[in-house]
Amino acid sequence: MTSSAGQHGSAPPAAGLSLTDIGVLLAMQFMWGGSFVISKIAVDEMPPLMFVALRFVIVSALLVPFLRWHPGQMWNVAMISLFTGSLNFGLMITGLAMADDVAPVAIMIQLGVPFATLLSVVVLHERLGIWRISALGIAFSGVLVVGFDPEVFQYADALGLVITAALMMAVGTMFMRRVRGVPVYTMQGWLALMAWPPLLIASYFLEGSPVPVLTNIEYDWGVIVGLIWVVLGTSLIGHAAYYWIMQRHEVGLTAPFMLLAPILGAAGGAYFLGDVITWRMVVGGALTLVGVLIITTREGRRRPQPKLAEPSL
Repeated sequence: MTSSAGQHGSAPPAAGLSLTDIGVLLAMQFMWGGSFVISKIAVDEMPPLMFVALRFVIVSALLVPFLRWHPGQMWNVAMISLFTGSLNFGLMITGLAMADDVAPVAIMIQLGVPFATLLSVVVLHERLGIWRISALGIAFSGVLVVGFDPEVFQYADALGLVITAALMMAVGTMFMRRVRGVPVYTMQGWLALMAWPPLLIASYFLEGSPVPVLTNIEYDWGVIVGLIWVVLGTSLIGHAAYYWIMQRHEVGLTAPFMLLAPILGAAGGAYFLGDVITWRMVVGGALTLVGVLIITTREGRRRPQPKLAEPSL
């Protein structure tokens, strides 16, 4: 998924989750979790880099009215687009296309949170307490459990791309923290506009000419449905909902819901695509998600509400 930014309102966060809030959170996670399955179907019919590039082309076209130049912010915006747009999504969707199962991809991409914590120590010289150190150990131990699963080891190269994608997302997070005063759809518009040219160039050299694929796209319903889902459901509606929720509530209150997307993605892969779910995937995935939850909750207590939304799809 893309990331979005914006200045939060001055209203204090609500004390608890209302039924409306819970409904929005569940719908958002359904959209993001479904993206793993829908995207997997789409990239079986279209080269992955081309699919991601088309996603950003459409998003940027839809968000042209929201584009505004923000002096002093555009270098950070460009870096966010490069790392969280072109590199993160290009690597993740390529890994998804190469993987036999959705579950490991949906779990491993969550490593963006632990990676961001490690980078904050190296780049920002933050100090880690026992909780976050323990959480890092738990999260990465889960990676080892999943990675050495015989089923997953067969496509270890795909998993390597996804883990690298998570690292790229974490690098982008360093630039996200510097952004101030850029509204959500303005950020998404610039991110998409800057992300698709390098993706199209990479697709041309690595995947071949796009002409044969694009001339037959009207017959590829998996691609069409996939693009509609990731553009409208994931990028526009999902991220706007995330921003709305984060204005109203503290990170610690919403963090458990944010782990539903990879779980729903894994379940959807098993149900709709016949993916194999092994005990190592379950145990390793649970460890990784628990580590991510602890880090997210602890960091939500340490710093103010994030200026930038950081979803993974």
